Amino acid sequence: MTALGVTVLASGSSGNAILVHNHQEGLLIDSGLSLRELRHRMRSSGLPENLVKGILITHEHSDHIRGLRVCAEHFQVPVYASCLCAEKLRYLDPALGAVVRFAPGGEFQLGEFKITPFPLEHDAVDPVGYVISRASRKIGLAMDLGQAGRMTEFQLRSCDTLLLESNHDLNMLAASQRPWYLKQRILGPQGHLSNKQSSDCLARVLSANTRNVILMHLSRECNTEALADASARAELQKLQRTDVNLMVSHQDQPLATAWA
Repeated sequence: MTALGVTVLASGSSGNAILVHNHQEGLLIDSGLSLRELRHRMRSSGLPENLVKGILITHEHSDHIRGLRVCAEHFQVPVYASCLCAEKLRYLDPALGAVVRFAPGGEFQLGEFKITPFPLEHDAVDPVGYVISRASRKIGLAMDLGQAGRMTEFQLRSCDTLLLESNHDLNMLAASQRPWYLKQRILGPQGHLSNKQSSDCLARVLSANTRNVILMHLSRECNTEALADASARAELQKLQRTDVNLMVSHQDQPLATAWA
């Protein structure tokens, strides 16, 4: 069986954790939840703990690594990060065990999974997205990015499942009480994708293979699930792709597993 599933356990500024898996093994992408909460969400999703064979980190911001050391020790699995990110992780938590380093743009194998990390534009140390493939199936993830450049779009094309940031609604952000400097950071080229930017990117990377699209990292204050869904769904309708399963991730509860 070549099925490849992804379960978004949490996504947002309070914690991120995504499990890519088949029926025998899996990889955790980011570890922004406490161990207790991560285990609870895995159990509620019917995912056994022994699925986790490694932890891949996108970048060092706290909502992506808050539970990293404790989770790595509990699962007794290696942590993987880009070279500069690995240095930052060890600086932030000297008690963290060894981190396996990789260069974005290369490829490496973990069990049955081929991992292709690629650079993203975000105000972090050497941040990456991932394409994870098994046999003929591919999952692409890009969240926490201010713009989707050609490299990002190239990597995401032909994926069966896409996990793509849709962080904010432009009108809600403009009307919010957030300080001007923070609005500028979010809107900048190393900030976060708006619903409109996300939908525009989706239109450029969607392929005949795409079966699932999951919208990621929604802002609690400057977005709603309805607005993000409507923006992406309108783009899918324009492309006559009503066959695509569109899902919106949550901060407080896991999504159902998307299989490709």
